[in-house]
Amino acid sequence: MPVPVSFEDKKSIFKKSPYSAHYLALIFLSLHWACVLYINSSYLEQFVSHSVLTGFYIIGALLTIGAVFIATYVLAQIGSKRFTLLLAFLEFFVFIGMAHTASPYVAGTLFILHQIIITLLYLNLDVLMEASVGEQEDATGRQRGVFLTIVSITTAFAPLIIGKLIGNGIPDFSFAYTLSAFILLPFAYILYTGFKDFVDPHYPHLRIREGIAHFWKSKDLRNVFFAHFLLQFFFTWMVIYTPIYLSTVIGFDWEEIGGILFVGLMAYVLLEYFIGLIADKYVGEKEMMAFGFAVTAVATSWFVFLDNSSIGVWMLAMFMTRVGASFIEATTESYFFKHTNGTNSDVIGLFRITRPLSYVIGAMLGGISLHFLDFEALFIILGLLMVPGIFFAMSLNDTR
Repeated sequence: MPVPVSFEDKKSIFKKSPYSAHYLALIFLSLHWACVLYINSSYLEQFVSHSVLTGFYIIGALLTIGAVFIATYVLAQIGSKRFTLLLAFLEFFVFIGMAHTASPYVAGTLFILHQIIITLLYLNLDVLMEASVGEQEDATGRQRGVFLTIVSITTAFAPLIIGKLIGNGIPDFSFAYTLSAFILLPFAYILYTGFKDFVDPHYPHLRIREGIAHFWKSKDLRNVFFAHFLLQFFFTWMVIYTPIYLSTVIGFDWEEIGGILFVGLMAYVLLEYFIGLIADKYVGEKEMMAFGFAVTAVATSWFVFLDNSSIGVWMLAMFMTRVGASFIEATTESYFFKHTNGTNSDVIGLFRITRPLSYVIGAMLGGISLHFLDFEALFIILGLLMVPGIFFAMSLNDTR
């Protein structure tokens, strides 16, 4: 986990760092992504059934995994900055198309392109930051801390803003996608002007066979990989199914949904520093990780007992799910990177594709579950799926 970042550290980094353009670019990219993260499934639901919607997520995730594997070949040919600018402008037109199309085929195709592009944009921005840091390893922790703080804040506030824009009544998502598209323009400008001296490093190709062999030999790496995958699975179901459940089953309007998501996601912003402090100085990762899975399992199961009589109870339940998830996310990443280094690029590459992989398996399992069960059952299943994470965590050899 990145070293916790104080307010003074954040100010000094932005004022003194020659890489502040990276953080400005990240603010706009993260805001662009967060504006539509929790409305994508409801947007697609306007055009297609749940089963077809699930298919779009699965196809997009599979293609994303393939794109991650071939990205290094493209980077070696055209460079990271040029590739990122190309992706940004393609994403702009994808979102303009999503805002104005009335065709389910066009909407689905553009959404799949978005899944691929946004993953590559974040990977490329990560490359730009790593190359900027270079050998200054003493700055890595603070830079990573600012990175996560920016993503957490924008992800929390974007649903609140978009929820107010969509408002009551029949939802109109066109403005949200148009706004999100234009947020990419300052991102592209900062990228073009702020990285003029950027020199591309050597891009090693991801070797999946070697990566699997490496992590399978290590019980600790294997267990933390599975724990991290369960977390990504949790995120997948929350992103795809929770907005639909809150709007179509519970009956909240989008302004209310935005408020519920905002309160839940603020857990990451509020707890990031304290989780790192406790894990590093007092308890260690395995106990914190197990605690996170237990809280997430219980809080997620609460959903089936709630109706639309109290938005405050929903905010509390959503907040508690993210309290658990913040413990899991911080400790799995901390534990994993304490057991790897720069020479383990194959293992790190596999760790990073747990998110698109979780979309494949998560969307597939969700679609099958909805075919036979009602929506409430999804959250019981999700809560139960978090329980094995407790055992994965407690099987680790602790770092303290």
